[in-house]
Amino acid sequence: MPDGATQLVASLEAHDVEYVFGVCGDTSVGLYRTLAEADTPVTHVLARDERSASFMADAYARLSGRPGVCEGPSGGGATYLVPGLAEANDSCVPVVGLNTTTPVRYRGRGVLTELDQTGLFGTVTKWNASADHPDQVPRLVREAFRQATAGRPGATHLSLPMDTLAGESDGEAYAPERTRRCPADRPRPDPDRLDRAAALLRSAAAPLVVAGGGVHTSRAWSQLREFAETAGVPVAGTLTSAGCLGDSPYWAGVLGENGGRAYANDLRDGADLLVLAGTAVESVWTEKWSRPPDRAVDIVHIDIAAESVGKNYETDVAVPADLRVALSALTERVRAGGPRECVDAASLRARHEAWIEPYAARFGADDFPLRPERLVAGAQDVLEDGAVIVSDPGTSCPYFAALYEFTEPGRHWVTPRAHGALGYALPGIVGAHYARPDAQVVGFTGDGSLGTCLGELETLARLELPVTLVVVNNGSFSWIEAGQRNFADFAFGVEFGSADYAAVAEQLGVAGFRVSAADEYETALATAVETDGPALVDVPTAPLPDIEDVPVDWLEPGE
Repeated sequence: MPDGATQLVASLEAHDVEYVFGVCGDTSVGLYRTLAEADTPVTHVLARDERSASFMADAYARLSGRPGVCEGPSGGGATYLVPGLAEANDSCVPVVGLNTTTPVRYRGRGVLTELDQTGLFGTVTKWNASADHPDQVPRLVREAFRQATAGRPGATHLSLPMDTLAGESDGEAYAPERTRRCPADRPRPDPDRLDRAAALLRSAAAPLVVAGGGVHTSRAWSQLREFAETAGVPVAGTLTSAGCLGDSPYWAGVLGENGGRAYANDLRDGADLLVLAGTAVESVWTEKWSRPPDRAVDIVHIDIAAESVGKNYETDVAVPADLRVALSALTERVRAGGPRECVDAASLRARHEAWIEPYAARFGADDFPLRPERLVAGAQDVLEDGAVIVSDPGTSCPYFAALYEFTEPGRHWVTPRAHGALGYALPGIVGAHYARPDAQVVGFTGDGSLGTCLGELETLARLELPVTLVVVNNGSFSWIEAGQRNFADFAFGVEFGSADYAAVAEQLGVAGFRVSAADEYETALATAVETDGPALVDVPTAPLPDIEDVPVDWLEPGE
């Protein structure tokens, strides 16, 4: 009869799990022995920190459409998984977290590293449980994947005591086909509500689609593009959906406080109908629920999470359904009503050209340390159309979201926005590579973020991954300092020493390139992405408080 650890690995196999990102520990001995000795297609990817492992799983899930899996041991290993699972859960990303832990028979006796894991993860996951008997392992693994992928996706957690993994189990390791990918189900919309939505659209003079991360979850990129171009309606995106429409003439860019384009915000403020497509009515794109200004606007809200519909703004037509299915059906109704264009694509392009002109004037700036506009423009020149960009939530995030022109519809942009977790980009490019092994994968991180996960450079070298990390090196938590100065013209607790991160990378086995003049940046980046293996580009960059013309609304405290 198999033991619990064997049942766990068999259950992961049944769910078509390709990779488990994790860190070893005392309580993980039984699991690791099984992974080492079993003939299994499951590959274990060793990270240097459990938080990094959870970010790897998160990025993998966002880009692959499969649940990401991470694991760690008891005690500190469990607490270190919390940030990544919290980020995944609040970003609607299907991640399954596994923690081995102290034996059930010792529970409550104060054994070293004992921790109430179900209590710990209860507030940061969609579902969590403890498998206190070997027979429970297959069933609880199935439930973890079902909860992660069904309805509103999110993070789940399963605690696995050592004696559970060691004991004999007669449970059956199998997996429903539907929970091996996300979304597990595609609920269909109510036809009457779609008819009402189409009627509102026909009568609207200035409609706008606001696309959120649900576009990626549903893989609804082509359906959204077809809808926009059939109805002639502009589409603005939240920060997480940047570039989802590719080069569609109806893409208006990101809106809101962080990386928003001014004309996209104007379209929002002047709209008489908002079609919310896979987005919550959250604080950033609504500018803390102050926009549209008087909120006197009709709203059609399409979201697989019924609990999100109508949460903050009154909704005229609620469509709790899978976004891909709903958009296809709504497009049919729009097409049946005859041609109608709510905005001229040429005029939308003209608004874009007028908005981007002052930024474009700095795309080739020779200022050094480098301006962020050139950081983006250089990447645009060097990277392939299908490249995957993973950004930490600092300086690079709003500039890339606002200025980078993604040409192919789909998900080519990943950034953690639920909790703005620093240190995401470096482990994120590991998960991104395993999800998209044929794509160029480039991460952009600040030196503040890099300080939280520097050891993962060794992971890149050990795994020999063909990925590139660009370090925005300004010797400070620059984005926070800019927010402090914008808020009350002070700076405190934000500066630290600078370093030659290219040299550090070389010591850890990663090819390092140090930029010492503006005209070296593009060459260094091109050489790095062509390197056979991992590479790091260290780019001294001007701190944001020293840069003129940073949009003030990008620096709102707390965003």
